[in-house]
Amino acid sequence: MERRAFLATVAATGWFAATAGCLERLPGVGLETSFETTAAELSVEEPPDVTVDGDDVVVRGTIEYGSSSCGGIELAHAEYESSQRRLDVLVVAADDSGWASACSDDLVEEGYRLEATVGDELRRVAATEHHAFGETYSTTVDGLD
Repeated sequence: MERRAFLATVAATGWFAATAGCLERLPGVGLETSFETTAAELSVEEPPDVTVDGDDVVVRGTIEYGSSSCGGIELAHAEYESSQRRLDVLVVAADDSGWASACSDDLVEEGYRLEATVGDELRRVAATEHHAFGETYSTTVDGLD
């Protein structure tokens, strides 16, 4: 039994040693986010609204997705790249249909709000939305340093 504990400790120590100094490259490190769906405040055709206040970022938008019974909005990607001082956000229309379920035949417009806090300086924020049927809208805010 002691041999297993020793081997587990050696493996964990090796992982930490291998990633020392590289943690800022791991997705999500140094980034706190909260994501919620809201009532649609912006038009579906408008790009995401991005507000930056210091290291706090708010992204709002409205996405159109298919089927109120099988669809929704998801935060697909939120990552801070420290070497570029860049925050990238991707919000998508999601399809939750399964093999055996029947979905309603309607289109839904729903809003979202993402709040992110970056523990470092920001130079650029890029927010992208992917809607049903392939429509894509983006907003990039540059020159934040």
